[in-house]
Amino acid sequence: MRSSDKKPEANRHKVRTIKSGGGKTGSGDLDSTQLKAIGKGLGNSEFDKQLSSGNGQRDVLLAHVCERLKTIHGAQNKELQAMGREREWFKQVAKGTDGYHLPDPTRWHECAQLFQRAAEALCNGNLGRGAQLLERATEVEEAVFESVPTMVKEDLEKHECAQAAPDEMFHINDEAGCSTRDKPQDLKYAEKILAVRDKMESTPPLPIRNRMWWEEKEEEEEEEEEEEDDG
Repeated sequence: MRSSDKKPEANRHKVRTIKSGGGKTGSGDLDSTQLKAIGKGLGNSEFDKQLSSGNGQRDVLLAHVCERLKTIHGAQNKELQAMGREREWFKQVAKGTDGYHLPDPTRWHECAQLFQRAAEALCNGNLGRGAQLLERATEVEEAVFESVPTMVKEDLEKHECAQAAPDEMFHINDEAGCSTRDKPQDLKYAEKILAVRDKMESTPPLPIRNRMWWEEKEEEEEEEEEEEDDG
């Protein structure tokens, strides 16, 4: 029987393209809603200026981190819910059906911790270190989503999946800095994710099928033949 527990596998390391100096960077994979939130209260020219600076890059990455933590929190809740529906999937897990293994809401801890550490580095003014941690968090997040069992994946919404990091991350020097700032309130989702400790240790074995009367008779005849041969 296959293992009923599956852990995230290490992904291939994607190397960031390090560039020094200024130059306006693109908006990457952030959508217009995220960019609007970042630039709220700023004029267009001032927002463009901030986006091209270290502080602008910092805030773009922080917005991405917060969005990922909210998505991960939602996916983790789906996995928690699946734990309560064991009767729907335990046979597939016990048989080792491809894609079926035990739900494990703690699988999200590592990527949540990495996103949290990335955000803390960014808020402390360590732009380069924050980008490094975000790169690793993105890789781990992808591996975790791939490791989710089938019955959980079926419950996930289209947007509940791994996402590429913003293009800004790939244009930040490892030694780059930025101004310090307060932590975003949405970092609370990291603590919520890490607070979940529920875990299933094992799946009950499949029940033994009752034998038919002719199977029992055949077994008795085989035993009698063995006794005669021994005699």
